[in-house]
Amino acid sequence: MHRLTRRALSGTVAGSAAVLLLVSCTGAPSAPATPAAPPAPAARQQDGTGLPLVAGQWGDGRRKTPPRRLAWERPADGAERASASPLKVSVTAASAPSYVSFMLHSRIDEAGIPDEDTRRQKILACGAGITEPGCRITENEDRSYTIETVGAPPAGHPYRVLYVQWAPDRPGAEETWASWQLPTGWATRPRSTTR
Repeated sequence: MHRLTRRALSGTVAGSAAVLLLVSCTGAPSAPATPAAPPAPAARQQDGTGLPLVAGQWGDGRRKTPPRRLAWERPADGAERASASPLKVSVTAASAPSYVSFMLHSRIDEAGIPDEDTRRQKILACGAGITEPGCRITENEDRSYTIETVGAPPAGHPYRVLYVQWAPDRPGAEETWASWQLPTGWATRPRSTTR
């Protein structure tokens, strides 16, 4: 995080120098710039499809409250509760996540809200202090972070939510976090080709 902070500070210094150069050439007075509100973190699937933000809080009072209803795709005929490959998501944010969890649920209620009973929920987490991580975070060159499970997710937990949390960037800063709804983990069985 220190390296990212230094990079942001270097960009601010370069931007200030450009404004001073422009003012000295034009003679126009400069007004102090108001810092822009931080953008909401974004998450995408491997194919680039954006994931729906379920809830979050990302600074300057910006937040999204959890919905009262969630829509999940229903399995097609011939689908089963299985997924043979790891879950992999790309998250774009100002800094590296400090904690991540893939929350995998076996059931939802009539409003589509996942059942969080710990006897039926699986959590694959990674971050500082987690000794047996169920996922990993990799920084990419474009300031995004790839988050993926270590191995395939357990079968029978098709309703999936990704939760990401960031460490505060200054004393007294509000908690920064976001959660996204992942596609339902139903896999379609291959059709028989026998006649």
